[in-house]
Amino acid sequence: MNTKILTILFLALALTGCKKESDLLVDGQTPEMRSQESLKLYGDQLTAAKNGWEAFLFTEGGGGYGFYMDFNNQDRVKMLAEIDAGTATDLMESTYRLKAIMGPSLLFDTYGYLHLLADPNTDVIGGTSGVGFKSDFEFEFYGVKGDTIQLSGKKRRSDLLLVKLNAQQQEYYLKGGFKTLVADMTTYFGTNKNLYIKGNDEVAKVQFSVNMALNVKKAFFTWVENGVVKTAEAPFAFKMNGMVFNKPLTFKNIAIQTIEWDKAKNVLIASTTSGSKIEILRGDLPIIPLHILMGTDRFKSITVASQALQTWSTGFVDMRAAMARSLTLNTRRLGNINFLFNDETKEMKIMVTTFRSILPTVSEFIYTYTKTADGVYDFEFVNTEERTAVILNAVLPLTKIFADHKFILDYILDPVQGQVGRISSVNDVNFYTTGELK
Repeated sequence: MNTKILTILFLALALTGCKKESDLLVDGQTPEMRSQESLKLYGDQLTAAKNGWEAFLFTEGGGGYGFYMDFNNQDRVKMLAEIDAGTATDLMESTYRLKAIMGPSLLFDTYGYLHLLADPNTDVIGGTSGVGFKSDFEFEFYGVKGDTIQLSGKKRRSDLLLVKLNAQQQEYYLKGGFKTLVADMTTYFGTNKNLYIKGNDEVAKVQFSVNMALNVKKAFFTWVENGVVKTAEAPFAFKMNGMVFNKPLTFKNIAIQTIEWDKAKNVLIASTTSGSKIEILRGDLPIIPLHILMGTDRFKSITVASQALQTWSTGFVDMRAAMARSLTLNTRRLGNINFLFNDETKEMKIMVTTFRSILPTVSEFIYTYTKTADGVYDFEFVNTEERTAVILNAVLPLTKIFADHKFILDYILDPVQGQVGRISSVNDVNFYTTGELK
């Protein structure tokens, strides 16, 4: 009886095994055969692009990075990268492999520019110790759409897009286009700090800004809605004559996919996912009121330097001169005055730097504050650890006016320094001072 049962079980297992093997066949091919066929198709596409590829890598670390890649049929790839001036102009050749690892995969298997973003050594290009910029150098093929091949990182799921180039586009990269573009964009964004697009009926202007730091590489929309600051962000990579986003940078129904740099006209033109064009405009002053940003990660202080600015009021000029004279009589010199805000704790410090010989002393005068919705500050003096009578008496006019008056903050253009922050008394229109926003 036992022998019959065992025989039946063996027959069932054998039949089941045959059924599973036949079920795996598609058009008479096993999964391994299909995978090898896919590898060949992808490989042929990579090497058939005689003008190479424009590549965009978007990492788990959050940034986007542009590359030029040219694959040959000897498992070699030549590469340029936007990372720095050297990687943007010096072609680097390394090796790649196509391999079936849980699906068709592209492996960059010797060190190249792509590996810089994954390098765990922080001294290489400034990545985080142990993880770099959380990037990949081994990818799975995800799909093909027109002239674009889509891949996904095997370890960190970084997105890699390869876009086929024509001869003119290839020439752009090989003749230093990356280096020129990054330099031009750095200059443009450094000069034009108050960029914006037109919004809608509720939000007239939406601030546009970028952070080009290699460990960030993101663009931002910032606007105020019902008194609240809102922000949208998206990583970007540089491409031929512009920028491209992996996921659109979005404000309401405006979703920007790419930005083109018109160097001749010195303007940026954004293209939306709906196909419309939007010019990114240049403003003289920021869109977001200073009182909303002060004390946050955007701005923490207004530093009034010892060198007078044309945007100081006569009231402040006279007060500062009196303070300086009082200190001079006691062999001291007045340096910077720094107004340091903390929006979370609602605390403001007036930090006065004085010098005796060449040795600086920083005296802190601490206030708490309340602020109205439209940005009127009411300061209350709390304490100071300064016990030097000479300094206390000299700065008393300044510390007293901040305890007695209410103040507002705004931006102003100084003829010499450009955009600065201004702190003004509400009670006395002739008392205000300006300084660097930090």
